[in-house]
Amino acid sequence: MKKINDFQMLLTQEITNLDRFIIKAPLGTNEFWSQWQEKAGQIVITKAAIKKALKIYKGKLPEEEIAKLQAVLDSYREIASYLELLRETALRLKGVSSDNWDIFDSIEDDDEIEF
Repeated sequence: MKKINDFQMLLTQEITNLDRFIIKAPLGTNEFWSQWQEKAGQIVITKAAIKKALKIYKGKLPEEEIAKLQAVLDSYREIASYLELLRETALRLKGVSSDNWDIFDSIEDDDEIEF
């Protein structure tokens, strides 16, 4: 039997953590929109929490922590793109044309996250 290395364990953990963002309801249903709103809200709240933590600890975080936070933000940016693609697809199925909108970056960014 092959031994699982640290990288494989981390990757499995990350996939499990991010799996909660998969929307399983059929596109355009009320359940879909409810799940979509919940997951989009989680992204908005996570970004706000990271921004606040970085403001409070500006200049006091070790490089390793900064790298972890950047990786988290990158993951959430990818998830936001997935959610946006689903939103646009669901709206198009209803015959509604929508502008490209970015859940992650459309949150007020008057003081952008600085690492």
